[in-house]
Amino acid sequence: MAGNIKEMVLNRINIDEITSLLRRWVSIPSRNPPGEEKNLALAIAEQLRNWGFEVELHEALPNRPNVIAYIRGEAGKPRLIFNGHIDTVPEGDVSNWTYNPFEGVVVGNRLYGRGAGDQKGGLVAFTIAAKAIKEANVRLKGDLILTYAAGEETNEPGTKSILVDKGVRGDWGIVTEPTSLKIATAESGLAWFEVLIRGKAAHASRPEVGINAISKAAKFIKEIEAYSENIKSRIHKLVGYSKCSVTVIHGGLKENIIPDLCRVVIDRRMIPGETIENCTLEIKEILNSIKSSDPEFNYDLKVMKYSESAEIPIDSKIYKALSESLREIGVEPKPWGTPYTCDVRNFINDAKIPAVTFGPGNIENCHCVDEWIDLNEVLTASKALALTALNLLT
Repeated sequence: MAGNIKEMVLNRINIDEITSLLRRWVSIPSRNPPGEEKNLALAIAEQLRNWGFEVELHEALPNRPNVIAYIRGEAGKPRLIFNGHIDTVPEGDVSNWTYNPFEGVVVGNRLYGRGAGDQKGGLVAFTIAAKAIKEANVRLKGDLILTYAAGEETNEPGTKSILVDKGVRGDWGIVTEPTSLKIATAESGLAWFEVLIRGKAAHASRPEVGINAISKAAKFIKEIEAYSENIKSRIHKLVGYSKCSVTVIHGGLKENIIPDLCRVVIDRRMIPGETIENCTLEIKEILNSIKSSDPEFNYDLKVMKYSESAEIPIDSKIYKALSESLREIGVEPKPWGTPYTCDVRNFINDAKIPAVTFGPGNIENCHCVDEWIDLNEVLTASKALALTALNLLT
């Protein structure tokens, strides 16, 4: 019987419907910034209602709704949550694109467009999986919940608001960011530090009476580069090594003025086990070490934004269930850790729900000109997600 149910569901998942739906959703811009998710959210909600899903809109961000849909189970437990974000980064200069970023042009197995990989392909994968389960009239033991979140690209609380503020609960979660079909049980953390190096302005013909903030910043940058090399020795088996990069520097007012201010921004990628407190302390130690040997070195340090790393055991039930589902369709599961941050941390850290990141698409093809996704990967992901839901909820 179980085999017959799975066959009925998988037979309803096809590449033509996947392509059609992905083209439709790519054609609806959902740029963030500035936060244009509403039209796509409404289109998703309408489509799901037309298919008979129980649907609600949840607005944590003004005029930027999240979408939540349900296939209710008999007892309401256990519950599996599929998740993805509906916002995309902006497309930039359209003249640089080979294909219109909002047409969903298909060339061979590739569909091109802004958000195709990050991450409307993932949204389509779990949507079509759930639709197939619903159409097959499968009786689930617990709820299958679909969540479409706003605000991920700018670290806004779309997914967190669904799980924590609205209180949508689950026993497991799958976040469908692009992983090239690898299963990520860990993700890097992120911290952005702003350092304002303060000097003293003077006429450039009399540099000796000023304090050059750019020169002082150069000392700091040199130490950060040494620190970056040093922390490469901190290695996580899935995520890789710790990283620290200078990503922004601004200083100087005019050609003939000794600059009194230089702004430096640091991007720090934290592996599981590292914390924002420890990373902040390490940056402070670098700054204070410079100041101890140079009394004219003055600074202000601020944490602009941070997201802690997240991790669940590789032998967790959700990892095992998804791995088994991949094997059922002839794909050998590969464990991974994401070098980027995503909303899986909201499941693991904020809502205490065991979750993995798994989806179609390669992160290297995202946030770039001519973004694309392999439609066969979307098909494979959709089948794996459907089987995972069946394995956990039937």
